[in-house]
Amino acid sequence: MKTIFLTLLLGIALQGCTTYAHFSGDIRTSLRTRNYDEARAQIAKAKKGGNQLLYLLENGLLAHYEGRYAVSNRYFADAERLSDKLYTRSISREAAAFLTNDAIRKYRGDSFEMVAIHYYRALNYWYLGLPEDALVECRKANLKLDQYAIHNGQASYKNDAFIHYITGLFYETTGELNDAYISYQHARDAYSHYEKTFNIIPPQAVSEDLEHMTAVLDGEGTDTRLVSFNGMPYVKPAGNGELVIFLEIGFIPRKVEEEIDLPLYEEDIKRSEEVKRVATDISRRRHRVRPVGDVEYWLRVVLPKYEVVAPRTHRVHIRAGDRVVQTQIAQNYAAIAKASLKDNYPKIMVRTIARGFVKYLAYREANQKDKVLGFFTNLLNVATEIADTRSWVSLPHNIQIGRLKLPPGTHAITLDALDANGRIIETETFSTVEIHPGQRTFLNHRVYQ
Repeated sequence: MKTIFLTLLLGIALQGCTTYAHFSGDIRTSLRTRNYDEARAQIAKAKKGGNQLLYLLENGLLAHYEGRYAVSNRYFADAERLSDKLYTRSISREAAAFLTNDAIRKYRGDSFEMVAIHYYRALNYWYLGLPEDALVECRKANLKLDQYAIHNGQASYKNDAFIHYITGLFYETTGELNDAYISYQHARDAYSHYEKTFNIIPPQAVSEDLEHMTAVLDGEGTDTRLVSFNGMPYVKPAGNGELVIFLEIGFIPRKVEEEIDLPLYEEDIKRSEEVKRVATDISRRRHRVRPVGDVEYWLRVVLPKYEVVAPRTHRVHIRAGDRVVQTQIAQNYAAIAKASLKDNYPKIMVRTIARGFVKYLAYREANQKDKVLGFFTNLLNVATEIADTRSWVSLPHNIQIGRLKLPPGTHAITLDALDANGRIIETETFSTVEIHPGQRTFLNHRVYQ
């Protein structure tokens, strides 16, 4: 009877160990072929356990790419509310996670993921003809980052340069020139941090926009932005317009599992009441060349890490007639994600080791009483120890920006995705892009390669 009970318990535990990463490959495969119906079906399969937030995030982005902007915003609004709610932790879930694995928790989202929501919502509102709502989303993104910095003590991703920059572009386009100037300043300062932390060279246009806005506000430059959405006196538009295009490239790296073995000593067992302190001490043994003294037990620990995968697309050429510009990277979600995990890694590692240590103590006690019970306890411990490898898998690897001055009228815009050797690997043409005199036209496009 005891064996049957433990076998059933093991079966239940294994059912809960199917990771979100199990479905992510199929989701990405469907997106690469732009088969959005199939992608939606794969996302629905992954909606289980604590993956509700990911279901909303993936569907929100999917709806955005389908041009269903209002639907996309509803998904993202639900995701925001759920994420905020989940920051009030469930005590029962936390206890279960400690006894089994972190993947049993309800996914709350990484900070960069929750800020990315506002980029897509801002574009959604802009395309719906609601520029003021787009600006609200930009401001909310920066407020959210301030909150994360206070509560989570973020070291790397504490200010989003890209959000500041597009905020400045939107402000300038809607006639809020002072606010545009401030946003460009924030973008310049944040990109300075990006360059040091994420090795992202700031787009050249950031400093040019700041210089231009400084000249305009000082009365030394010409304000080429001639029309406003926000009720300012109307001035008849004149001159060229500008295309601003955001190219979202590839896929953000996926989290995968990394297994390491750490030595436990008899002294650790004697300090079993100091679980967190013992776990911290054990974590420092990772980089030792060899154990010190006789090893009581080799503790298997499973931790998340990001795979090293770069998209094929290196840069994009934007062509309109004989005019060509090359994009520059403005946001690198891959670098931000890896830095975010690195910041949280010591905490994740200590928590995982503490859980493994407690599981080992349970096995040790069970094995001393009954070898069969000890065997099944150890089997259960090993089977339930998996890393939390969940993440928003449809996000792009990076976002690049390109800007092109064009005369008013309808233009055919061709995008050539180039690999690292300059070879064209994908081409997309938009045949009816409207450019209005003295105004900006915003466009975003996803290149999955």
